[in-house]
Amino acid sequence: MSSKEVHVFENAIDLMQGMWPTPLLKLNIGNDVWAKLEFYNPFSHSIKDRTALFLFKEAIKQNAKSIVEATSGNTGIALSALSSIFKINFTVFIPSTAPSSFKVLMKILGANVISAGNSTTELLPLVKKLSEFNGYTHLDQFHNEINVLAHYETTAKEIDEQTKVSGIKVKRIIATMGTAGHIVGIAKYFKEKYGDDVEIIGVEPAQGERIPGIKRVTDDKDNKFLKIAKIDRIIEIKFKEAVEGVIDVARNDGILIGLSSGATVSAYKKVIRESKDEGATILIFPDDAFKYVNELEEYV
Repeated sequence: MSSKEVHVFENAIDLMQGMWPTPLLKLNIGNDVWAKLEFYNPFSHSIKDRTALFLFKEAIKQNAKSIVEATSGNTGIALSALSSIFKINFTVFIPSTAPSSFKVLMKILGANVISAGNSTTELLPLVKKLSEFNGYTHLDQFHNEINVLAHYETTAKEIDEQTKVSGIKVKRIIATMGTAGHIVGIAKYFKEKYGDDVEIIGVEPAQGERIPGIKRVTDDKDNKFLKIAKIDRIIEIKFKEAVEGVIDVARNDGILIGLSSGATVSAYKKVIRESKDEGATILIFPDDAFKYVNELEEYV
């Protein structure tokens, strides 16, 4: 038996990749609905570990000495961890509206944290200016197609392999949209392999609503990722509905999921009410609840 099979690893990078595929769990919130538990990734406890690893590897190939990125949270934690491991200077710009837990954790990992603005969109010009004048390598998760490739090569393939082995007939995959990297990577893979036999459904905040970790891509006309693969439809979710999704899974399955995961659950509830199609639904749960305790407190 290999050390990987008994989960013994020589370093944190081997730990991360050695724990793939992340679990696929059948939920008790509906019929034939499964969750991809991305909070099993070790650095940020989120799906963003995948994006960060692929972006970071590319930066190392370019002999980057210092890197900079704008992030609403999880990507920043993952990049902070990788920067600590590889001893590369990392400056992160994060919106002042982001949960404070993200900033604390990035500082503990040694990142230079700059908190400003209300969104990553506002911060991108500052990041670009820093990269132009100070020799920093801007990873640019919002426009770098390596973001999509990370999930095409890992997340999507894992889902395909896990469902095949388990005899799960996938009808639809529901995922939230922030950079849109993971949903587009998944969509590209499944549309190339199965066409419209698998429906890809995106989830975004309703107009005027804020859900940490995701944003309204329909308002972002410059998102080039959405041109790479077909997203069949997008469902809008309110913050309160995202919280209700968190509570629903907690009280039926005992799993504490994050707010973007809760938004995915609420989107599933809306989809399933209007659909009579047989087949499984796969929900992508990007992270867990523990960074969002302050946001959840008023509802409990």
